Amino acid sequence: MTHARIPDRADYARAALEAFERQVGRGDRYTLILDLITDLGHLASKHRIEFLGLISQAIGIWAYERMHPDGDGEMPRVTISIDGYRPKHARRRKERAA
Repeated sequence: MTHARIPDRADYARAALEAFERQVGRGDRYTLILDLITDLGHLASKHRIEFLGLISQAIGIWAYERMHPDGDGEMPRVTISIDGYRPKHARRRKERAA
């Protein structure tokens, strides 16, 4: 992502959420965001992208930007797991890059 400021990034996300809302109908912000994240997970699976790793990385970046808006600091490590879940046909990010 570009070096946009956090308020600008929130505006980018708002525009995406508004487009999503036009597709699925009205709802409260919490439910719309939850549904969008869920549907992004289905899209990732469709494209054989390992969603938990992607979400873990995104949460780490989000936390980093909130903790270190000046860009100085350690990237937090985030791990997400689901008991008993094994993704089918998922490729990890490193495997796609090779």
